[in-house]
Amino acid sequence: MDKTEKQLVDFASGLAYADLPKAMVRAAKGRMIDSMGCAMAALLAPPVRAARRVALPVANGGARLFGTLVRTTPDMAALVNGTMVRYLDMSDAHLMLSSAHPSDNIPGLLAIAEMTGASGKDLMLAIVISYEVQCTFCEFVPSHGKGWDQPVSGAPAAALAAGRLLGLDKTQLRDALALAVIPNMATMQTRTGELSMWKGVAGPNAARQGIFAALLAQAGMTGPEDCYEGKFGLWQQMMGRSYDFPIPRSFAKHQFALIRTNIKTYPVRDAIQVPIGAALKLREKAPVEAIETLRVDTYPQHFAGPVKDSALWAPTTRETADHSLPFCVAAALIDGQVTPETFERGRFLDKDTQALIKRMTVTFDDAFEKVAPATRSCRVTATLKDGKTVAAEHKQTPQDIQRGPSNADFEAKFRTLASRTLEPETCDKMLDTLWRLDKLQRIDSIIELTAI
Repeated sequence: MDKTEKQLVDFASGLAYADLPKAMVRAAKGRMIDSMGCAMAALLAPPVRAARRVALPVANGGARLFGTLVRTTPDMAALVNGTMVRYLDMSDAHLMLSSAHPSDNIPGLLAIAEMTGASGKDLMLAIVISYEVQCTFCEFVPSHGKGWDQPVSGAPAAALAAGRLLGLDKTQLRDALALAVIPNMATMQTRTGELSMWKGVAGPNAARQGIFAALLAQAGMTGPEDCYEGKFGLWQQMMGRSYDFPIPRSFAKHQFALIRTNIKTYPVRDAIQVPIGAALKLREKAPVEAIETLRVDTYPQHFAGPVKDSALWAPTTRETADHSLPFCVAAALIDGQVTPETFERGRFLDKDTQALIKRMTVTFDDAFEKVAPATRSCRVTATLKDGKTVAAEHKQTPQDIQRGPSNADFEAKFRTLASRTLEPETCDKMLDTLWRLDKLQRIDSIIELTAI
C-alpha cells in the first residue's frame, strides 16, 4: 500500500459519525436537499433519458431510479440518478486548483445505502468521506492544468465512501481505491470546444465507476498495487510528481471540506456565478439598450483558457452555453435573470444575446488574480452610447461560501426546482424527510418520494 493509498484508506475507515460537528450534519443535509431538488427538475432531460435506456431492470435487490422507481444495479442507479443531479449545472461545486461537483457522488451513495439497508447517519458519513477525498484533491492537485478531468478525483472518492457503506476492511478498501483510480484517468477534452451532453455525465459516470470498483472489491477482486505512487501510477502518469493529501487522523478541530463547497444560485459553471452577480448589479445602473460596448474584468485562473475557446463565444448547445461567460453575462443583462428556462428556451441562439456578445471583451485584473481562486471577483463596465461609462463589481469570499444558504434558502431553491415534477405536498414531505436524515433507520423513503 503506497503512502497516498494508506492516507486515504485510513481516513475512510477511521472517520466516525460522532466526529462530525453539528454544523457539518446540517451542511450534509443541505447538500442532500440541494441535490434532490436538482434531480427532480431534470427527470426528463435528454441525457437522463439516454442513461435510463441502458439501465437494465433487475428482479430483486439493487437500487431504484428516481421518478420511475425501476430497480437496476446500484452502479447504473448512480449513473442515471447522478445525471439528474448534474444536468442543470446547478448542483454544488468546489473550484480551487482543480474543480469538481462533489454532489455527483451522492446518488451513487444513496443507491448503495438503499441496497445495504443503511441508515441516514451511515449515508451522511459516506457523503462526508466522499467530499473530503474529492475536494482535498481539488485544493492541492492542479490536475486540470495538465488536461485531466473531474473523474480522476470523483471515482476514488465514490469508491472509498461506497466501500465504507459496504463494510469493506482496509485491504478491500485499498483494492476498491485502486480499481477506481487506474481505469478512470479521464481527460479534459470533455470540457473543451463545443460541449456535448457528456459534460454533465462525466461526473456521474465516475461515481458509477467508483461504486462498481467497491462492489468488485467486496466480491474479492484485487486491484493494481501503488495506484498513486507506482512507476505508472496516477502521480507519475498525470502530474509528473507526487502530491500530499493533508487529511488529518484527528478531527476534533478539523474543518471538513464539505462545508467549503459552493451552493449555486444560477444553473451555470461555478466560476460564472460571480460575473452574473456583477452583470445584474450593472443592469440596475444602465439600461441594456444604452450599452455600446461591454468589458468584463475578472481573474485568469478559471477563465484564461475558456476566453480563448471560440465555441464559448458562439455557443450552439446548452452544455456550451452554461459554460460560456459571454453568454451568461449577456443573458443576465438583457433578461435580468439566468434560470433553467434561459437554456431551455435556447436564448444562446437568439440575435439579441449574440449581438451583445459581439460587443463584449474579457480581460484580467491583477488585483483580482492576487486573491483568486479563494476570493472570486468580477467587474463589468459598460461604455454607453452617449460616451459615459458605468461599472458594477461583485465578489464571493471563502466566508460567503462557508456561511452558505440558510435553511429557508435551501428550501426555496428545492421547491423552485422540485415543483417541476412533484406536487407541493410531496415537496413538503421530501423536505421533512431530508431534514430528519439523521433519524432515518433506512433511506428508502427518500427514493419513494421521487415517484411520479
